[in-house]
Amino acid sequence: FSLSKESKAVSIATNISLIVLSAAFGLHTINLLARWYISGHAPWSDGFESMTYIAWATVLAGILFTKKSSITLALTSILAGVVLFVAHLSWMDPQITNIVPVLKSYWLTIHVSMITASYGFLGLGALIGFVSLILFTLRDETKPLIDKKIRELAVIDEMSLLVGLFMLSIGNF
Repeated sequence: FSLSKESKAVSIATNISLIVLSAAFGLHTINLLARWYISGHAPWSDGFESMTYIAWATVLAGILFTKKSSITLALTSILAGVVLFVAHLSWMDPQITNIVPVLKSYWLTIHVSMITASYGFLGLGALIGFVSLILFTLRDETKPLIDKKIRELAVIDEMSLLVGLFMLSIGNF
């Protein structure tokens, strides 16, 4: 709706969505901290925990970049929802288990947390790039808001990819 015209109703809906997403992000953070406390290790030692952590990092990226463009909020919600859907498929076990001995390293914890969190930023950047390509096909002289949104998304895409690349580089080194 924000591509067709700027209105007060769209702005109010965006703000309400941001509040709901921020509240869900807070609950998700509490869940990750509780898993960390209960298990005694960081919550990214298996597939389920890694996927929920990637969803958390994706929402963090979206909340950070929502002030630049409201489309980021929608894309973040979609991507985090898909990641959480995959995390809750029947073949991923959400049970809290003991950590395997090979993962009991301080450096491995830093390595995995940085690299896994980078996936959220890089995934958001990929989705923003895909939406930008779609917006390029919808460009028209009668729709000046689309050009404005493309410019906004280009800036956010670059920032998201840079943060993701930086985190990935730090995690690898």
